[in-house]
Amino acid sequence: MFKISKAVAVASLLVAVSGVAEAQATKTLYLSENGNLERGMESLRQGNLEAAAKHLRRAVRADLGTERLVPALSNLCAVEYALGELDEAEKHCSKAIGEDRHFWRAYVNRGNVYKAQGSYDAAYADYSRAADISSNDLTVNALASLEADQDRLVAQAK
Repeated sequence: MFKISKAVAVASLLVAVSGVAEAQATKTLYLSENGNLERGMESLRQGNLEAAAKHLRRAVRADLGTERLVPALSNLCAVEYALGELDEAEKHCSKAIGEDRHFWRAYVNRGNVYKAQGSYDAAYADYSRAADISSNDLTVNALASLEADQDRLVAQAK
């Protein structure tokens, strides 16, 4: 019966939100998803790492806003790590951490990169930072795995 255009609906929503914004902290409104981000995550779920990397690289170049950019960068880091692109993985994890120093997953991912590069002190520092932010099974297991690897390497060297 009534046809309201998208523009009018969005304008009404923004007016309503702008009144609330004065009373609360400003929140980012995403009116549409980023297609590359969605395709990248779908490719990741399907195990197609090359396609995931391609779409996530495109997504992080877009204006995602910090809330979506940080996990996208961290996921891209994990995918590049899995593909053996360690320098690129480290770069994207570091960028995610630069955007949000409390995103523990990026520390775990960068710790994995450092471990793969043989930088055990840097890996330990990142895993420890992740555990400080969020002590959970993933962070605890990452630290334990690093310690086990170091013990194994010391035993092999003797």
